[in-house]
Amino acid sequence: MKHVAIAGGTDETRLLLRGLVRLHHHRVVAEGFGPEVLREIPTDGGDPVLLVDADLEEPRWADALRAWTRAHPNAQVILLTPSRSPQIEAHARALGVTGLLRRPFAVHELVEVLDPPTRSPPSSEKAAESP
Repeated sequence: MKHVAIAGGTDETRLLLRGLVRLHHHRVVAEGFGPEVLREIPTDGGDPVLLVDADLEEPRWADALRAWTRAHPNAQVILLTPSRSPQIEAHARALGVTGLLRRPFAVHELVEVLDPPTRSPPSSEKAAESP
């Protein structure tokens, strides 16, 4: 079970994300509209996953996110964005974002971000493991 924080977005977006996160057996530990929600994220339960639905061109968000990711370098930070710009990825990474989900996205894409599939060994390795 991952501890997930949802930052930014509309009330409806946060409601939908909260439901999807819980449906897939993860715990929502913090949620809010503005960057001040970053201060409310508990880190005593391990490194959280942060879903951010915000315009990172806005200095308030950029500064808050940069500071938070520096303080929590092992956290997984996923930006939800409608942008198709190639520059958004570089800008987001500079702020500590570890992954992007471009809207619209499929539910399975969100699930894979929260629980990346484990890599199964190639057929030759499976055969070597068999008795």
